Amino acid sequence: MGQPEVNERDLPLDGFSVRVREVGNGEPILCIHGGPGMSSGYFFPDPDIWGPGLRALAVERRVVAYDQRGCLSPHVAWVEQPLALSRHVDDVETVRAALGLERPIVLAHSFGSVLAILFALQHPESLSALILLGGAPTRGFMAGYRQAVATDLPPDVQRRLAEIQAREIDDDAMRERFRLALPLYFHSALSDEKRDSLLAGLSFSGAVNRAVAAGLERYDLSAALPHVRAPSLVIYGASDRVVQPAYQLEFRGKLLTARFVEFQESGHFPFLEEPEPFARVVHYFAAHGAR
Repeated sequence: MGQPEVNERDLPLDGFSVRVREVGNGEPILCIHGGPGMSSGYFFPDPDIWGPGLRALAVERRVVAYDQRGCLSPHVAWVEQPLALSRHVDDVETVRAALGLERPIVLAHSFGSVLAILFALQHPESLSALILLGGAPTRGFMAGYRQAVATDLPPDVQRRLAEIQAREIDDDAMRERFRLALPLYFHSALSDEKRDSLLAGLSFSGAVNRAVAAGLERYDLSAALPHVRAPSLVIYGASDRVVQPAYQLEFRGKLLTARFVEFQESGHFPFLEEPEPFARVVHYFAAHGAR
């Protein structure tokens, strides 16, 4: 059975545009990608190589993703240094309103989880529920990532990653860093075909990554989490070595509205490695857990 087509267009905002990707019909799910400085293309990779990705949700839902400001040339807004997280959060509300999405479920991945939580706090009436994937409430997860780099990647890859980290990151260096670290993101080893296909669908902005980095250096959402009112679902992959499960489970006892689901054969991208089970979990939550 063929996969539904993802429609792409540019959405004009305040003096710049963002790329929007959309598929399906029904009640909306607004997707916030990770990075910072990476585009949203990994939500919908080549289905002939990867399978459906988030297209699996389009059977019952309208699935909308957008590229955060500055994340897709040539539609680049001027990127100020530093780029406050609040600007990205404001953009979520601006995109939601511009697309006419009435109280969507907000599905956020990795760095996008930070934006989604801040959005839920600042605009509680603008969403019906929150789904967090591969996120953590504090910057502490970086200790686990550094340990995984040291133990799970070959010495030459470790050296190259250290070289990249030691200089100001640009678009090419950001792409290379992601490519070198990809084994840590997945439960199963990637074929060259899958790796190359995933990378081909992504753009990277070192400028955005640098601009947002200052705001993420010591972020800690722990005190704010009990104030999130939206029903929440935390999904994590048991084999995630980028944001390891122990750090994602720090949402327990803090995000008081949350339920938790582990995918045992996934890493950082459960919607790529187990798309159909992932879709079933999201649909069940949308039907029974969202308000």
